[in-house]
Formats: sequence, C-alpha cells, structure tokens
Amino acid sequence: MNFLSLIFICALPLILALYNFIPKKLRPYLLLIASWSFYLYGSPGSFWILLTITLISYVFGLILEKKKSPLLLLAGILLVISFLTVYKYLGLGLALPVGISFYTFQTVSYLIDVYKKSFAAEKSLFKYSLFVSFFPQLVAGPIERPGKLLPQLKECKTASYTQIKEGLILILTGYYKKIVVADFFAPLVDKVYGDSSLWSGPVVLFASILFSLQIYADFSGYSDIARGCAKLFGIELSINFDHPYLSRTLRDFWKKWHITLTRWLTDYIYIPLGGNRKGNTRLIINTLLVFLISGIWHGAGLKFILWGLGHGIIVLIEDIPSVKRAIEKLPRFLATIINFMIVDLLWIFFRAPQTKDALSMIGMLSKGWNKFFLQLTNVFQLSGIPESTGIVFVIISTCLLYLLPKFINNSKKTHRNIILLIMVLVTVFVRMYEIELGITNAFIYFRF
Repeated sequence: MNFLSLIFICALPLILALYNFIPKKLRPYLLLIASWSFYLYGSPGSFWILLTITLISYVFGLILEKKKSPLLLLAGILLVISFLTVYKYLGLGLALPVGISFYTFQTVSYLIDVYKKSFAAEKSLFKYSLFVSFFPQLVAGPIERPGKLLPQLKECKTASYTQIKEGLILILTGYYKKIVVADFFAPLVDKVYGDSSLWSGPVVLFASILFSLQIYADFSGYSDIARGCAKLFGIELSINFDHPYLSRTLRDFWKKWHITLTRWLTDYIYIPLGGNRKGNTRLIINTLLVFLISGIWHGAGLKFILWGLGHGIIVLIEDIPSVKRAIEKLPRFLATIINFMIVDLLWIFFRAPQTKDALSMIGMLSKGWNKFFLQLTNVFQLSGIPESTGIVFVIISTCLLYLLPKFINNSKKTHRNIILLIMVLVTVFVRMYEIELGITNAFIYFRF
C-alpha cells in the first residue's frame, strides 16, 4: 500500500466516489474492505499478522471492559507486542511486516484506554478492525487514539467543501515533498552513507544535513498525504509535524516532530512512571527510558539505542537551570541553528548502516576541509546531478519545505491556484522521470 503506486492513485478516486454514493451505514465496511485490499496488495504475507493483532486486542478490550485486571491488561499488551518483538528484535531474519510498529502502538493505546475507562470497548469487530487498519494511516501513522478516530470511522460523515479543498492541498503538498524534494536528496545521501570513507568531513556533514531534510520531507510528506486522504472521507487525523527544525531546544523539537509518537510515549509511559513528579532521580530515569524506547521502537541495534539515548541526555542537559538560561539568552536564530546541528549529528546514528559507521563519520567531521569543493563536485557527478543545479535546488527546496504551506494558505485565490498548478506539473514531471529510470524510493518510515 504505497501512496506512490499507480494502483493507489487510480483506486482512491473510485473508492471515494463509491463512498459518497452508498448509504452511511455501509461506509465503514467499504473503508475496511479498501484498507484490507490495499494492505493485501502491498504486503500479502503480513496480512495474517494484522488480523491476529486486531482480533487479540479486540477480545482483550471486551474482557478488560468487564473486568479491570492489571494482569489481563499486561497479558493483552504482551501478546500484541510479541509479534513486534519476534519480527523486529530477535534477529530471526524474518521480513518486517509493513506498518507493524504503528498499528501495534495504536492497539496498545486502545487496551490501556479501555482499561482506564477512558474509552468504551468497541463491540463491533468490523468497526474495530477499521480503527486498526484505516488505510491512510495504517503503514506510517499518525498514531491515533481510539477516542478520536473510532467515533469518526463509525459515523463516516460526508466531507465538507473545506475538508475536500484542504485535503487536496495536503495530498499535493505531500507528494511534492516526497517526489520532488526527498527523492532528489536520496541519491546524494546514499552515495555518501554508502561508503563514507571515500569522502571528507565537510561532505559527510553536507550529506547528514541533506538526510535531515530528506527524512523530514519524506515522513511529513507521507503524513500530509495520509491526512489529506482522510479529509476526503470527512475524517480528521492528527497533525504529526509542526516545523520541527525551527525549534530552539531538543525538547521543543520533540513537541513538533512525530507529534503523535511523542504524545503516545508521554501519556502511556512517561506520566504513568511518575513523569517529573517524583524527584530528580526519577525524572532522569523516566526521561532516558522514554527516549530509549523511542530508539528501540525505530529499530533493533545499538545505533538506534544511541540515537534515542543521545536525545534523552541532551534534553536533560537542557533542563539544567544554568543551561536553560544560557539558551534563553541566545538569539533565536542562533539557538535554532545550534539545535538543528545537534539533531543533525544524531541523525547520523539513525541513517548510518552500523554503529561503527556512525562513529567513523562523526570522527571524520574535522578532517579534509581543503577537499570540500572537489569532493562535493564528485558527489553530485556520481549521483547524476549537475553541481550548480544541485546546489541551487538544495537551497530552494529547503526554503520551500517551510515557506510553501504558509504561503499557500495566506495567498490570494488566484496566486494560490497558480502555485498549486506549478506544483502539480513539477511533481508529475519528476514522477514520470522516476518511473522512466525505474526509481522506486519507498517512504523511509515504511521500514519501521
């Protein structure tokens, strides 16, 4: 179920037309059939896992509503996450089921909310299955809470004119971010990270900055498409990104990056452990544990652990009163640049093939500055991109990532339509070019 596939692009309008034609009571069933069909088409071997986790969490939800038992809650959670553990962390060589990290967290939140009486267990297996499998956000989020998503899926309203307009703009923006921006950066990043020993430190830094922009364009692009598709069906999904690279601190970054994951970890792990209410020692432990889990959730291996703990340690350092005052005294622009570079260096652990590669790349950052322009030219040439075109595009696309959404929303109707038309033409042209070359860059978070 890839938003870039021709099957999805052709099927979506047909499903939408049928959705608006049939009676409301049948709409949830249409969405479930569509969701399961997309998943079967994209990942047929993993479909039984999706069904099994859905059935387990559904049954335990019904049981927990009648009997509030911590042991039953624990049993339900362990059964649900056992699939994630086996396929992602035990190193058995099994193919990772698409989207399992996302729908696992979504079902765990359902069980906890039912246990806490925050939400009544859903009696209809079909409608609960739709909550787990809703196709726009099934593979890479946003991670939705039952209290927000299930009522919308049960009601299945007809989308308003405003929702349709906003949805189409979000979809276009998402495709633009992915196809025009993220896919342009991908070959440059891959060349350097493929064998970083060939390059100088400044080129490694350049590639790491490009990856920071690539993963943002890629993941926020997916989230935009997901939210846009849902809006076409009258369903509102949570915002998952809010200009994270403009943050002054790492704590603020995590309030704006993958927002639904941050809220999930806060509400279901950090706060139940006591948060910051039980002294400094518990605060440190709870903070590090949350970021450790965030790292492990993204992938198995030491590099993800170091990536997660690195964020946790720096967040704790930022909370030291003297450090906090020093950050507040910095000009906003300078604080933002420093914070971006911290995030950027931590992304090296995330992107590098192995921990040793990440450490090697960080160690190279101070070397070879006299070879920067020569090697930068080589990177562009090996990636098949003219150097001057590449540098100009990097600058322009970086600005557009942040300025375009606001510019579209604030523009006059005529100007907005011209901008959107240009985006459509550019996106279609680039995608046709990718298809001709056989380029199939899947969304990065499909791996998680």
